[in-house]
Amino acid sequence: MPKVTTRNPGSLANRTFCRKGPIFDLNKKSMIGCPALSPQELKLALANLKGRFALRDRALVTLGVRTGLRISELLALKVGQMWDGKTTVARFYVARQATKGKHAGASIVMHPDAAKAVARWIKAGGLAANPGSYLFPSQKGPGRRLGRKSAWEILHPAFQRAGVTGMAGTHCLRKTFANNVHQALGGDLFRTSKAMRHSSPLTTLRYLSFKQEDIDRAILSI
Repeated sequence: MPKVTTRNPGSLANRTFCRKGPIFDLNKKSMIGCPALSPQELKLALANLKGRFALRDRALVTLGVRTGLRISELLALKVGQMWDGKTTVARFYVARQATKGKHAGASIVMHPDAAKAVARWIKAGGLAANPGSYLFPSQKGPGRRLGRKSAWEILHPAFQRAGVTGMAGTHCLRKTFANNVHQALGGDLFRTSKAMRHSSPLTTLRYLSFKQEDIDRAILSI
């Protein structure tokens, strides 16, 4: 696919435009056109993750969708943060140094689905004996963690095969979490923003998907 990259400085700098697709913003490191996953798409995507590291990759997806952690926060996790020696913890702490902006750490509740996926991976991967190792290690060598680019290259084709359109990749995990929490909270934007750890609800709005049929139904009901 032909690409055109802008050269002028400013808000458009370092953006790559695909003539027949969405935009990847290298400055904000976010996906424009990366959708939230439906339950069926998530199920299919997890099934599409195969191979030697399938349990690792499924744990990454499940943890991201159920906790809303940013991909950088997920990849920085250590086994000891999630595992108490016998089972997964009920809550885990993300250190300030691993968060966006490094302003404050965060205490995250462990969703049951995430706990099961993480436990399967830790046991199968033999990680329990080394709490200081990365939860999501790289295949490139001991002591190395999975990189953001590698994670995207793993998830993108799995999402595509599940029928997800757009620039489906790692950011879909956090977007899916945002939409699920927003729905569970009855559309409360401010509490959703708190769950996302955003400084402003305006940022949270960019993560939410609104179906036209739902808007039409609301208009017709008044």
